Amino acid sequence: MNKNNDSRLLVNLIGIPLLLSAIYYGGLFFQCLIFVSIFFSTYELEKMCLLKKINIHIIPLYLFYTYLFLNHLIEINLFNKQSFMIEIIIILSIVILTFELFRDKEKPIENLGVTLLGAIWIGVFLDCIVSIRNMEFGMNWILIMFVSVWICDSAAFIFGSKFGKRKILERVSPNKTWLGSISGLLSVFIFIFIVSINQNQVFEKSFVNLFFLTIIFGMISQFGDLVESMIKRQFGVKDSGKSLRGHGGFLDRMDSLMLSAPSLYLYLTYL
Repeated sequence: MNKNNDSRLLVNLIGIPLLLSAIYYGGLFFQCLIFVSIFFSTYELEKMCLLKKINIHIIPLYLFYTYLFLNHLIEINLFNKQSFMIEIIIILSIVILTFELFRDKEKPIENLGVTLLGAIWIGVFLDCIVSIRNMEFGMNWILIMFVSVWICDSAAFIFGSKFGKRKILERVSPNKTWLGSISGLLSVFIFIFIVSINQNQVFEKSFVNLFFLTIIFGMISQFGDLVESMIKRQFGVKDSGKSLRGHGGFLDRMDSLMLSAPSLYLYLTYL
């Protein structure tokens, strides 16, 4: 137990200053950190899949991630931005369907499905974090998102473990309770309200902003956590990996951002 705590402390001492520095400086430094997380997360997903004899199309996935990475650097813009999601799904689907024809592997449908899951859930959704950082007031939004998600997770865990009784989705995550979830949501609302007073140049203190940001960071982030729990339960594992000693794997640390980051990106882009 002490060894696990020591490992957790060491990861925190290295990881937190590294993350804060990357958020502050942005640019290539921040982009590399996010894409390292994307590649490690995909590696963890691949290892979990192998437990069920499911084979991800890892080469097309990594080539797709490389495109996403380069697109931020040199603005390739091969796709029309408004139809970006549709076009990448079509192209990637054609590629992996063709690959699957010539691979002598079992479970072709599962192989295709998990590959697309990796491309969208890990690649596109986490890539939104880089896109947000490149926006106006991007550093502020990234800090708000990370702190909000951390507050939500912490409040949900503390109040849920001490006082929570009624489970939300016991078949997916037996420790998640309604009280914990509501506590996380309310904590995010309080934080966003305080931020709106002190950061009015970033966003106005209005009911619409408070409502949507609370939903994104206080509710959708918890959905992201539950989705990852559902996937891990499917593969029969407790943690996605052991890359981050004392914290599990990269997927375990990024799960709450998987859905909240693309939601924030859509909010900042269209609302």
